[in-house]
Amino acid sequence: MQANRLPPHDFQAEEAVLGSILIDSMTITQIAGFLSADDFYRETNRQCFEVCYDLFERDEAINQITVWH
Repeated sequence: MQANRLPPHDFQAEEAVLGSILIDSMTITQIAGFLSADDFYRETNRQCFEVCYDLFERDEAINQITVWH
């Protein structure tokens, strides 16, 4: 791959995944085995997924309020 080429990315797909997690926190149990924060291209989306996953590991609620704080 050339140095100036971007890796494939789809911001709408990233946001759809995060939105699904926020709507139904159990979604993360279905995707955690094959998706990680490193799979997100946009930094803010990567951070949001990390927060959601950390909340999941601590067995805490995943919603807009807990992710924001």
